Amino acid sequence: MTLSARFRFWLLCIGVFVLVSGLVRLGLAGWIATEGHSAGGLAGAVAVGILHDLCMGFALGLPFLIGLYLLGFVWRRAVGRWLAHLLLIAFCGVLVFSSVAEFFFWNEFSSRFNGIAVNYLIFPREVIGNIGESFNLPLYLPMVAVVALGLYWLLRRRYVAALAFRPSRKEILWVLLGSPVFALVVALALYGSPIAPSRDREINEVAQNGMFSMVRAFLTNDAQYDGLYAGMPEAEALPLLRSIVAQDNTTFLTPDTTRSLMRHVDNGQTPKKLNIVLVINESYGSTYIDSLDNRRGESISPNIDRIAKDGLLFTNVYATGDRTVRGLEALLTSFAPIPGISTARRNGSEGMNSVPFLLHGFGYRSAFLYAGDALFDNMGHFWSSIGFDNVWDQGDFTETGFSTAWGYADEYLYKEATKRLDQMTEGGRPAFLAMLTVSNHRPYTYPQGRIDKNPKQKRKTNAATYADWAFGNFIDNARGKPWFDDTVFVFIGDHGPKINGAAHVPVDGFRVPLLFYSPKHIQPARNPTLGSSLDMAPTLLGLLGISFDSPFFGIDLRRVPPGGGRITMAHNFSVAFGTRNQLVVLEPNNSLKGYSFEPGPKPPVWEKEPDPDVARLGVAETQTAHHMFYSREYHDLSQP
Repeated sequence: MTLSARFRFWLLCIGVFVLVSGLVRLGLAGWIATEGHSAGGLAGAVAVGILHDLCMGFALGLPFLIGLYLLGFVWRRAVGRWLAHLLLIAFCGVLVFSSVAEFFFWNEFSSRFNGIAVNYLIFPREVIGNIGESFNLPLYLPMVAVVALGLYWLLRRRYVAALAFRPSRKEILWVLLGSPVFALVVALALYGSPIAPSRDREINEVAQNGMFSMVRAFLTNDAQYDGLYAGMPEAEALPLLRSIVAQDNTTFLTPDTTRSLMRHVDNGQTPKKLNIVLVINESYGSTYIDSLDNRRGESISPNIDRIAKDGLLFTNVYATGDRTVRGLEALLTSFAPIPGISTARRNGSEGMNSVPFLLHGFGYRSAFLYAGDALFDNMGHFWSSIGFDNVWDQGDFTETGFSTAWGYADEYLYKEATKRLDQMTEGGRPAFLAMLTVSNHRPYTYPQGRIDKNPKQKRKTNAATYADWAFGNFIDNARGKPWFDDTVFVFIGDHGPKINGAAHVPVDGFRVPLLFYSPKHIQPARNPTLGSSLDMAPTLLGLLGISFDSPFFGIDLRRVPPGGGRITMAHNFSVAFGTRNQLVVLEPNNSLKGYSFEPGPKPPVWEKEPDPDVARLGVAETQTAHHMFYSREYHDLSQP
């Protein structure tokens, strides 16, 4: 059977897509081959990747095939031909641009396009501005344009022939009738092909097709749990979950059979209702702390370490995710991570139990201050809906200065915070001010002359050093304020910097500093207890001696027995749960991966079998959290 000019051209386009996608994969494989990954595993990833590319090529190309045949009367007109050629140029441009973008995305996240890429498409203003400030677009974009036009020119002659070809009615009928069947086969192949040929996360990412990864992330961000992840009977899960959060000063307020963690936490009868200033520092992992994980040969955090000498520093705390909204979820609602996106981005987060709502019952006024645009990532709506009295962003700043696409430099955030605290503390009511910084984020630039590192270099460590300087300057300036002595400052990273590594959840990249600083009220110490960022709130309330009722998933880290503690975190569609020695990763298709784990900068080590006790705890927590969120059983205190 002789294939028509149109069908041959369509197959040629599929071949070009597979070729370009294969070159991207080979480039990424070569990139990580130098990092000690298995050569055999990478070869397998490249082989599996061909299947992914073929399937995605056919999926993307099917509408193009139908258009070629159904709209032949359009393509034969002069205007139609111009439109057809513009479409082909656009397709070539998207293919080349997305292929180049994959390398930049990998450099930042060690991953194919995922949910982060989806969110970036939703908020183009910040992202386009950030890209323009971070990369030399006048250099890269012309190169992309030249390659895309060159690709178009190579396809042009056969494209002209395909447009001019007049297929028979029989051929058109075959295309129309065969397309639905072909689409079903492609869909089954896409979702049935192996997506994890290796136990090495980065090798599995190499095997993926970037466009399919992004489509999958878009369609499954609100992933279901039951039937997709490992589960257990609820009668077994609830007591296990309660055992995770029970401490020597807690009393559960609901029956054991109730899907609830509501409990009374007895921190005594003499509370210190100090002002609370929560600094959530963008991407500030323990890797930037000189006294923790910084091994770069240059000082990054002299001010934080200076302040920490007079504060309580927790040295083994881990973020619950690698996105800011995941950090906000943990720090402000003390809710356990569930697969997919943070609850801060999901419908139904309104009215979750939260720190501001709880503090409101103790007479606190509360506000959130953000150096950027609160519309980004649904953050402003989330803050307003969980109990903050006020939400202020860059549009509310009374003094402006250096800024990037993400917002004002940290020093201007702290100046604004100082003014707001002057106002919030008037009248004797305690104040809770939470704030989120932006400077320690690409494009990694900041005002000149603040530190002895050049902002024009746009280095991560330079931006982290500036963030450290700005925080130290904020504390030093606050010392002269009347509210300083009766204020507790909390400093924590929302998540660590770039997450990479072979483990399905590279735990070592999630470690963040947690510092409580109030010289008049908190004794200096370094506490090595293993904990999670969702433990911040219960630990803070314990330090203040505030007794409270709550269903928080977090615990008071000061009351954890020696050798105890746990961590929990989400990375894309995986959720990890670990103790001081063992880590279990829950993945789709009811898969459980086991690792040995030691707190600190070392990556976890794969084990053949997951620890059964840790696995049961991880399943109990994640399953119950998912059920509680979607049945609105974590929203008790917000009910009228």
